[in-house]
Amino acid sequence: MRRGVLPSVFAVLVAGIALLSGSLGASAPAGAQSVEEGPVVQGTRFENSWPDSVVVTALVDDAAEVESVTFLYTILPEGALTREAAEINQGDVTRIRAEFPTRNPQLWIPAGADFEWRWEFVFESGEKFETEPEIWRYEDPRFEWQSLKEGDLEVVWYDDRGVAETMLREGLSALEEISPFLGLQELIPIKIYVWANTGDAREVERIESERFEESVITGGTRVLADLVHIYQPSRWVVRHELTHVLTKLAGEGPYGDLPAWLDEGMATLAEGDWLERRGGALQFAINNDQVLSLRSMESPSNLPGFVDIFYGQSAAIVLYLLGEYGNEKMNELFATFKEGSSVEDALNKVYGLSRDELDNDWRESVGLGPREVGEDRSTEIEDEVIAGPEVAEDEQSEMDSADGRTDRTDREAPADSDDDRDAAEQAAQSSQQDESESEQASDSRSEAEVAERTDEIQRRQDQRRSGPVFEAPAPFPWEYPLIGVAGALVLLSGLLLVRVLTPRRD
Repeated sequence: MRRGVLPSVFAVLVAGIALLSGSLGASAPAGAQSVEEGPVVQGTRFENSWPDSVVVTALVDDAAEVESVTFLYTILPEGALTREAAEINQGDVTRIRAEFPTRNPQLWIPAGADFEWRWEFVFESGEKFETEPEIWRYEDPRFEWQSLKEGDLEVVWYDDRGVAETMLREGLSALEEISPFLGLQELIPIKIYVWANTGDAREVERIESERFEESVITGGTRVLADLVHIYQPSRWVVRHELTHVLTKLAGEGPYGDLPAWLDEGMATLAEGDWLERRGGALQFAINNDQVLSLRSMESPSNLPGFVDIFYGQSAAIVLYLLGEYGNEKMNELFATFKEGSSVEDALNKVYGLSRDELDNDWRESVGLGPREVGEDRSTEIEDEVIAGPEVAEDEQSEMDSADGRTDRTDREAPADSDDDRDAAEQAAQSSQQDESESEQASDSRSEAEVAERTDEIQRRQDQRRSGPVFEAPAPFPWEYPLIGVAGALVLLSGLLLVRVLTPRRD
């Protein structure tokens, strides 16, 4: 009986093996590529052709049946997926090569950006295979970068460790001070790249025009949601730009950016010493009722003479809201913008105010009357063109004289100085004169009128005078009598001196 069973069992096993072999042969003929396993990428190399492009190459085994290869990458933390077709060179070993631009008007990848990348292979059968995603950081290869990190903040530098430590200390302080105003409980990892000076950073900036390259002197800018560039290290620049990371995280919604007065106002407050650099221009504007309308401050511009007024007034409005309504309301305002509300709807929901009502409330807080109906001193204030206090005077003059303006960029304006405050005074006086001459004209201006207006401002800037921008105080009651007494004493002293020096006659 056992002899009969064994042959039967053996026959069943042989039949099963034959059936299994036939099944495997149908799904994967001899010599076919397994899509699940995919090609074997021996290594991927990044060649940084600074500052224009990056070349990515790799060696691949088992790629005989690969029809096409694509390099896929995303700039973290919020970039879109980008695809670059790769060249395939078959041989003993298959070589693949892809190249993508890093600096042109259409695509700018900032130094310090982290990439999430992978290769995509398409087989002749139409099936696809992707390698596991990896991370690579794009850096300025001209320098040997070092890193300091504490908490959520990383400072990367190459020149002066002491400067890097200052940037880290000031950055951590700004994160701690500003986060409660914005209602932020958790932060994302943030990187700060520090160049020693604007000369070293020249090729790092975004290309927008030849005039931009020649005339814009920047101190720093937030370039990605998690990345700040510092081109001219100073305490206030790093605090200002780092705050832009926080305001974006707290308030930028799916339908648009924050109004410039709120975004820049919070960043200007974070500087700490903003009154020393912005206060003079702002006080002059208040004294002469030349402050900007809230509506005109929802987007920035670059009109000479009004830049410091814009940043100072933005900070003053944000400070007014914090003082009148507290931190919780400010938290709610940023959260409302995050949901996608318009400026008017957000102010109504949180404060029960329209833009014009907030404008007049703030004006009243600084001693100004309500704005007249239809009055709107709209200007275009440049967004974040930063010049640190170390900028040379001749370089600043070159920037100011480039057609009376700088090109559009995501940077802050030059720091306040006596000359800048004089420019603000003269520009404001020019604005007042122009408004009185055009009360009966249409609100819209032709390009010729705008050009004429800009030329006039520039002409007045070229005639800058020295002296304070504030009005001289009224004389105190005894000023003139005391001046008379002092004059008499001086005259008497002169007579006595003549008497002493005159030789006596015997």
